[in-house]
Amino acid sequence: MILQNLVKAIREQNWFAVGLELIIVVLGVVMGFQVTAWNSEREDRVTEGHIIARLHDEIMGLEDNRWDWAAERAATRENLLSASQKLFAESVENLTPPECTALAMSHIFNAPSLALPVIAELESTGDLDLIVNGDVRTAITVNLQADTWAREMDTALNHEILNLPPDHPQLFHFEAPATGDNWNPVFDGSVRCNTDAMRENRAFLNALADNISKGNFYMTVMVNVADSFTALHAAVDLELGLTHSVSTD
Repeated sequence: MILQNLVKAIREQNWFAVGLELIIVVLGVVMGFQVTAWNSEREDRVTEGHIIARLHDEIMGLEDNRWDWAAERAATRENLLSASQKLFAESVENLTPPECTALAMSHIFNAPSLALPVIAELESTGDLDLIVNGDVRTAITVNLQADTWAREMDTALNHEILNLPPDHPQLFHFEAPATGDNWNPVFDGSVRCNTDAMRENRAFLNALADNISKGNFYMTVMVNVADSFTALHAAVDLELGLTHSVSTD
């Protein structure tokens, strides 16, 4: 209809009508684009809401299933440091069972994974821009960078494992419990150390120093991951208007 009126106006050289019809056409196109943009924006916001809700579900799933590795690792670190004071300094004290256990575990660099599948998907698809909330988007980026760095460090630190008990069998022995049910020698405190022989074994002391340095560095890396995870959780909760009760147990 508009096209017919435009053709008729041109034939009649009714330039006012021509201009009016062109304005109507242009306005129609502009409004069409605007409606499409509005619909696309609305769909993006719905998608963003689904992504953030799923992100929250994944965060809560990890929160419910991970152990307090930081406290556990901190305890191991303290025992390693106290053991090193006895082994590297002029001391006559023997290692305690917890210190000996820490030596046997000094090569272990691990922590519960805090990787979130939805973030990996956003990275692979390039859809991070769907997250309009600046705080959430920034928290996702920081968490992604921290997790990537932790994975790289995990690979590097575990490239050469200095497992002290099998590498130095003359320095460790394990005391089996009365019952062997669920015996976990390295982790349950069954390991015992020959403290005097350790002080005299330079290769062992060098390997221990290497493990202590690696462990301290890895804990720093993983604390950054944990901090970024906590910040992401807080940003998501704020966006969703959620609060979580804190246990006092």
